[in-house]
Amino acid sequence: MIVPDELALADAWEDTLTGDRSFYRSPDGDPYRHFATDIAGSEEIVPRVQELLAIAADCPGGPLTVIDLGSGAGGLLTRLANAGTDARLIGIDLRSRPPGLDPGIEWITGDARQAASDLRGIRGVVVAHEFLDDIPCEAVEADEDGRPRRILVDPISLELILGELLDDPADLAWLKEWWPVTRPFMRAEIGSSRDDAWAAITGMLDAGAAVAIDYGHTRAERVAGTWDGGTLVGYRDGRVVTPVADGSCNLTAHVAIDSVAAAAPRAQSTSIARWSAAPGRADFVSIVQTFT
Repeated sequence: MIVPDELALADAWEDTLTGDRSFYRSPDGDPYRHFATDIAGSEEIVPRVQELLAIAADCPGGPLTVIDLGSGAGGLLTRLANAGTDARLIGIDLRSRPPGLDPGIEWITGDARQAASDLRGIRGVVVAHEFLDDIPCEAVEADEDGRPRRILVDPISLELILGELLDDPADLAWLKEWWPVTRPFMRAEIGSSRDDAWAAITGMLDAGAAVAIDYGHTRAERVAGTWDGGTLVGYRDGRVVTPVADGSCNLTAHVAIDSVAAAAPRAQSTSIARWSAAPGRADFVSIVQTFT
């Protein structure tokens, strides 16, 4: 019997997102069965989006537009429509258009990262709520000498295992700049894939604002050791479970929000703050970047 090599974490994770073992595309993958942190019910979000739309309205360009990435059941766009928001409303999600959604709301079924690469020249607001934390990334664990080793996936059990020393120059450079691995047995997630996704998201905008609201952390917290255990977990039925890349749970890891911000150097302004009206007692961090 030939046993295949260990799987790269990001590849195995991707398969649970968009591939053959997709959690979200499975019959049991309805996010509203598993999570209670949708910002669509937040009192803060609609006025905030409208405020940012007003900034975009002062800029020349195409029609005012709101794009909601990972739109779920379209709750945010429905609230904006009900509030009389004068903008084109577009939802993008891996799942099909929700039944009964306002016919004035446009819907794209597919990978929002690809859609972001295809959509350009937008004047308006892009919202990414609990989107970046689902983007697959690589992770490491330091050995007893403090050297980062790759976290891999066993090809049979699909459980996480410790692999060889990390030797990829780009990954090592990202860790050095954003999450220095300095203590034995600490874990870290390499956020360059989230940075790339944010660069594509903000690349949609000619003018307006991009908003990400997510579980996140900053370099000061990481260096201080606050997140030395890493943040990669699985979620199922509203509770944390062991992360196994078999599609039975949602794999997620917190976002290095300051690294993400640096991926959009053309932003005119950047604001990073705690999201004060997070539902479900979620400890969200927000980033708002404007482009005018």
